[in-house]
Amino acid sequence: MNEKILVVDDDSAIRRVVVFTLQPLDMDIIGARDGREALALAEQEAFSLAIVDINLPDMDGFEVVRQLKSLAHMQQVPIIMFTARNDRDDEMMAIQAGAVNFLYKPFSTQELRGLVKSYLVGM
Repeated sequence: MNEKILVVDDDSAIRRVVVFTLQPLDMDIIGARDGREALALAEQEAFSLAIVDINLPDMDGFEVVRQLKSLAHMQQVPIIMFTARNDRDDEMMAIQAGAVNFLYKPFSTQELRGLVKSYLVGM
């Protein structure tokens, strides 16, 4: 069974970059444009990992992470947050919300691929 990754970002170009970056890892990558879509997908699917942007149109990424973590089957799923913002508090707030790691945009493809591999056992 392929690992499934949820990528939440309102920028379709960023979602495409993440898909392109993670393609060599042979995973199913499912994109969501906002928090509501991400939560709806998470209620229907079992994900191995989630990558969530902070700036979303309907709710901020911290709230998305908190709500994802409130779902029983998502409690142990690692969540990586990423952002183009330059706010020192973001990283701390991400960890407090339940994220395991944090990435600043623009990120290198090697950095993202390595981070994802580090959280998915057997990669």
